[in-house]
Amino acid sequence: MKKVKFTARCSGIGSVYNAGDIAVFPDGVADAIVSAKKGTAEPFEPSEPAEPAKQDAPPGKTDGDEKPSEDDAGKQK
Repeated sequence: MKKVKFTARCSGIGSVYNAGDIAVFPDGVADAIVSAKKGTAEPFEPSEPAEPAKQDAPPGKTDGDEKPSEDDAGKQK
């Protein structure tokens, strides 16, 4: 992983980054950004393990703001 500091506007990699923005990318992506002269890169080692990303609720689950769906158990089709 490498930390990239953007020196110019860069888009087309899933987001738009402006000069001065900093982001972390896999080595190959960071190298491509540098070769396109859109930023500078340096090795990145996280100082502490990252927390797991928050998982979305499984489909069909709600936060309680919506009406619960009717139970189809026992209904004839």
